[in-house]
Amino acid sequence: MIKININNILYPSRLKNISNPPESIYAEGNLELLNSNSIAIIGSRQASENGKKLAKKFSNELSQIGITVVSGLARGIDTVVHSNSYNQEGKTIAVLGSGFNKIFPPENAILCKKILENNGLIISEYLPDEEKLSSRFRARNRIISGLSLGVLVIESKYKSGTSITANFAQKQNKPVFALPHEIDNPHGVGTNRLLKNGAILITDTLDILEKLQLLDLKDRYFNLNNTENSSNRIPVFANSIQSIIYKFISTSPISPNDLVKQTKLSINEILSSLFILEMDGYIKKVEGGYICTKIK
Repeated sequence: MIKININNILYPSRLKNISNPPESIYAEGNLELLNSNSIAIIGSRQASENGKKLAKKFSNELSQIGITVVSGLARGIDTVVHSNSYNQEGKTIAVLGSGFNKIFPPENAILCKKILENNGLIISEYLPDEEKLSSRFRARNRIISGLSLGVLVIESKYKSGTSITANFAQKQNKPVFALPHEIDNPHGVGTNRLLKNGAILITDTLDILEKLQLLDLKDRYFNLNNTENSSNRIPVFANSIQSIIYKFISTSPISPNDLVKQTKLSINEILSSLFILEMDGYIKKVEGGYICTKIK
């Protein structure tokens, strides 16, 4: 572990440019990640199963194409994010809300060890023996967003630390990406509110790359998806209606009304299934309807 003062050449440039950067940070691991292309992924501590699934998808894809994934080592979404990116090309950065000798939650000390073993990075602005405090976790969130090119919110309840991080990102002029949720889903109240207040609605990793103009990574993304599907070209869906609809979607846009005519399903069945297919990355909404994003 080393201490990096703000005037040190190793101090991350993006973090230095926020309004209230820490005077120094303690770091252990791969210091090159401090100035790499990085995206924060955050979400609820009491994560839903769907939230965990989406956190795994986005952290996996972003890290596999070489983007560093930043999160806060909390229970729930943060833990899923670190666990699915520490052994990929992009690696992960865990930002602590306590000192290095007071890892919280304590069970994630094992995860910290794995992050370091796989050339990732752990940082904190607190002295090694400083205990966790709620105020320190809130302050930690400005570092998560400050290190990153943008922040992706997987899910968020009405009141959560997730919204605090998103607010820091907006004040730092960093884009906030959010996944839409059904209006009666308690895990989506925060994300839907962010979308109402100007966050960028995304449904796949490609949306993030395009917004951040990381165009050189698009080929990696497409190659990744092609490879993933080469051994399983016909996806197996939990819902038979999704399977029916997916067969009618190709590289040419098709509208929900056209799908009603061709499948004889109701518009409600079509719309709900399209939502799930889009969330899972099988289709993408474009002008004129929906297209398939996976090789068939």
